[in-house]
Amino acid sequence: MNIIRVRHVALLLVVTLLLASVLACEFGGGPAKPTITIAAPTSDTQFEEGDDVTILSSANDAKGVTRVELYVDGDLYRTDSSPSAEGETSLAMAQTWVAADPGTHSLSVIAYNVDGAESDPWAVTVEVVEAGGVVTPPTPTTSTAPPPAATDTPLPPPEATATTPPPVDTAEPPPTDTPEPELPDLVLSGLLVTPPNPAWGDSVQVRFDVGNLGHAPSGPHKIVWRYGPAPADIIDDYKPALSPGSGGTVNWTLDHIYESFSTVATVDADGEVDEENEDNNSEQFMINVGPSPPDLYISEIRVLPSSPQQGSPAMVGLHIHNGGDTDAGPFRVIWRSAGPTVGYEWNVSGLDAGAASWQQCEYTYSGWNHNYTTTGIVDVDDDVDEADEDNNELVKMLDVRPD
Repeated sequence: MNIIRVRHVALLLVVTLLLASVLACEFGGGPAKPTITIAAPTSDTQFEEGDDVTILSSANDAKGVTRVELYVDGDLYRTDSSPSAEGETSLAMAQTWVAADPGTHSLSVIAYNVDGAESDPWAVTVEVVEAGGVVTPPTPTTSTAPPPAATDTPLPPPEATATTPPPVDTAEPPPTDTPEPELPDLVLSGLLVTPPNPAWGDSVQVRFDVGNLGHAPSGPHKIVWRYGPAPADIIDDYKPALSPGSGGTVNWTLDHIYESFSTVATVDADGEVDEENEDNNSEQFMINVGPSPPDLYISEIRVLPSSPQQGSPAMVGLHIHNGGDTDAGPFRVIWRSAGPTVGYEWNVSGLDAGAASWQQCEYTYSGWNHNYTTTGIVDVDDDVDEADEDNNELVKMLDVRPD
């Protein structure tokens, strides 16, 4: 075979392999993954044992970041999700760790996108000193270039004759770019509801983190929590300024809640702080309350004929309801025909949640009166634990005609 032809074939093979390698790098590889960085604290920062340490991070992904995991010394400490199920292309997160165990600790974060792809971890190392110990702030590192060495510049020789000076350039200097002012960025994250699924009548504690991910102090700001059906009730509080990279925790409690409702927490609710990002100040969520106990009551006492005659039988009916979300067990119902006199009683085996039933009897008045006070009472023995124990009686005035 011709040696030159062999060299041409070998060269063509090398070019083909290089092109395949480039295409593999360009179009191959695994799925895109998110990125994440920790803005605060920085490595070598010291904290006192028991301090609330706020880890401020920023995650990015074109498909949307859905959650961020915080690890302490390699163990998962907490997971926080983005406000929307679809994720956010840029997610700022403030997560709190309670400093424990004096010594050196590693804090790392990992972000996940909607496809489940995880970022490379970003980690910092902090030191915890014993409670009451001296915390040394991190020493900023600066570098100053030495001044340039002085050089001797020879003077020009004296001019023998006067010369005309060069023309002076009077053109205006080019405009200079004015940098944008640095701003704060208040963010609300790390929402926690305790208990997560409260029972009817429970008290609920809501906790969330507030941080400043911007590059300037925030100034004082207002935090508001709106809850309950419209018009919503409000809990609010004014907080002092947050320096860049700092944060804190807010705790609020609702006592004895009896229904599910939508709620939203907002930092800088009055828009008093000019921020880098005004779209990460709120978080909306539901508080789902468990079913209510039974609630027995009588809606109507019906007598037919409506004005019965002395000595003639009449039909009496009591319309009983269970307005609670839970079935009622056995209970007793009575009807007092006049004052304290018991005209009839029923033993009811139970009543389903939201259901109603009629209890009826036949009754004959032996006397007559234009103003008989009749009373129906449901669960007269308090056998059923009810949501409302004060609505079990109903009174009806009755006109009984003489014979």
